[in-house]
Amino acid sequence: MSYDIRIGVMVQDSGGLIVEVGRPEYDSPTYNLRDMFVACMDWNYKQGEWYKVTDVLPKIERGERELKFNKRAYIKYNPSNGWGNTESALECIESILDCIEHFIDGEYYICESIPAEYLWFKW
Repeated sequence: MSYDIRIGVMVQDSGGLIVEVGRPEYDSPTYNLRDMFVACMDWNYKQGEWYKVTDVLPKIERGERELKFNKRAYIKYNPSNGWGNTESALECIESILDCIEHFIDGEYYICESIPAEYLWFKW
């Protein structure tokens, strides 16, 4: 099993409806990496729940820093079945950050740009 990582925007005057507008390149990491993600980001997220990007971006950035510069601390979270490792977790996090950045910078065809405060994220 794996996650379905998505980026969305909330539709104005919709009562909270969030519409998917994109996916990171690496959008379905294995569930076997959950413990590593939780540890490196210091974030016990819930699958399928939408989070404001402005609230979680610091957590995702923390995860990237931890896996880049403190990798040895997270090797213990490598799944014993071999499905996923610190490298694939870092690849996933970098993919998430790239996707968010592309929306903020207007590099996707959907629009010129979407300010971070209007973006939502879910696992």
